[in-house]
Amino acid sequence: MADWTAAATTGVNLQAALDRFDWNAVASICADLVGRLNAATEPFPLDSAKEVLFQLRRKRRFSTMELVADGLIRSGQAHAQIMRQYAQAMIDQGNLTAPRMVLQSILNDGLAPAFEKAEAAGLIGRIDKQLYVSTRGAGGSAARHLRAAIAAYYGVYKSDPDKYLWQGINTVALLALAESDRVQTEGLPAPDDLARRIAATLNDRERLEYWDRAVAIENCVALGNVTDACSHLLYYTVDPRVDAFECSSLLRQLTEIWRLTPDAEPGATLIPVLKAVLLSKLGGRVDFPAGGLHDEARHVAAAEASLQERAGATLQAVWGDDRFQPLAWYRAGLARCDAVARIESTTGQKIGTGFLVSSGDFFSPETIVSRAPGSSILLLTNSHVIAPDEQPRAGSISAAAAQANFEAAGRTYKVGRIVWSSAPEELDATFVTLDEMGPEPAICPLAPAPKRFLGNDTQRVYAIGYPRGGSLSFSLQDSAWLDADEVRILYRTPTDDGSSGSPVFDQDYWSVMALHHAERRSENANEGIPLTTVQTKTRAAV
Repeated sequence: MADWTAAATTGVNLQAALDRFDWNAVASICADLVGRLNAATEPFPLDSAKEVLFQLRRKRRFSTMELVADGLIRSGQAHAQIMRQYAQAMIDQGNLTAPRMVLQSILNDGLAPAFEKAEAAGLIGRIDKQLYVSTRGAGGSAARHLRAAIAAYYGVYKSDPDKYLWQGINTVALLALAESDRVQTEGLPAPDDLARRIAATLNDRERLEYWDRAVAIENCVALGNVTDACSHLLYYTVDPRVDAFECSSLLRQLTEIWRLTPDAEPGATLIPVLKAVLLSKLGGRVDFPAGGLHDEARHVAAAEASLQERAGATLQAVWGDDRFQPLAWYRAGLARCDAVARIESTTGQKIGTGFLVSSGDFFSPETIVSRAPGSSILLLTNSHVIAPDEQPRAGSISAAAAQANFEAAGRTYKVGRIVWSSAPEELDATFVTLDEMGPEPAICPLAPAPKRFLGNDTQRVYAIGYPRGGSLSFSLQDSAWLDADEVRILYRTPTDDGSSGSPVFDQDYWSVMALHHAERRSENANEGIPLTTVQTKTRAAV
């Protein structure tokens, strides 16, 4: 007989690993659970099973969620909610055939709760909705998927309009889409009429839960009420129960079905906010193609301005600095990108990464006058990326042969002279001047000072660089700060070849705190050089 007395502990440990983006620990915990399920002689406790799948879904760990749900079902825990979550995991990985059969089995199950049947029918609608998005323009086949999706959602909604609002708002969205795409529908209400009915239902509620807010945001889009959509969005994004799954689902609906874009309202406000919150909730690697970063920064700035403009009486109840923390945080990260360069040879060979700093943060005025006169800005990278001529390193490049390509700013500068360098086995740092830089370039600031290392698994650090010599990337995923001393800091922020010399930032202010140095493959960690340690050495330079 299986011993499931510690089942609740599995959920607690899993939630902790998910909250610190420790995907390796998540995989290990779930692999252990699946192994025990395979050997079990009795089902895993239902409440604990629901919690495990819920936690995996909230952080969008769908492949792991599918494996766990499969193990639960095979071990005998085939409750309708477990089956539904199994189907959900497959749908969100793009598998749209097998989950339909799983969901249909719930609808055919005479013992399944009415709520689970409604949820299953809604997910069948989601399958046909996604098939329409994928096949739109393919003629009658695509139109059939759209009509089937509307029928699935509307059938649930009209069975209890006060209860099944998410199915109702999907009906509104798809009816509006059918009108836009000239897909014929018959015997259905006009989307505006249905939206007004949903608005009346929401207005009658004493308290709106976060799922009601998501419905309200879409409903305001349907009725053209941008200010109220922003108000609901503020409530939605600061609710601690809203996580990556909720944000990504709403973002997908707004962009794929409502076809909002960040170039026009209401998408100009809603999309950047949701993207910023999603990034902070989930972590991940975000690649910015050349030219795309400034568009993103412009959209974020416009969204902030829009929310500020709407911060009158309507939004006063939800106004507060924390409401805009994700946007401000995202904007600060985007701003740092202008100061991060790909280090290349003058013939275009990609070597590593470097970033701009203020020379006064590291050197005395006398040192600058003697070593780099007139240079208030310097580029910092690894000495195993740009090495002194007298100390060449395998894989490095000389200053005379190097250039710095600032992809975000769209500028490339020739590297001038080396101002100071420390060997790879010491601080692995090289400061260089850049020739003919424009006025007042962006830099990576050292202030505000990052918080000290607490060792409590909650702190994260982020890197910006050019992994594998490719496009500029944020590295946020699995970004726990693991350890620190005066010589090295360790972190799990993912990096790759070409990331050497990247700036490592604190999680709160995007203040640069370390110079990425190397990977410790045996310890599954990355290593950076604290800039406070570099400062101690450079300020003593003469």
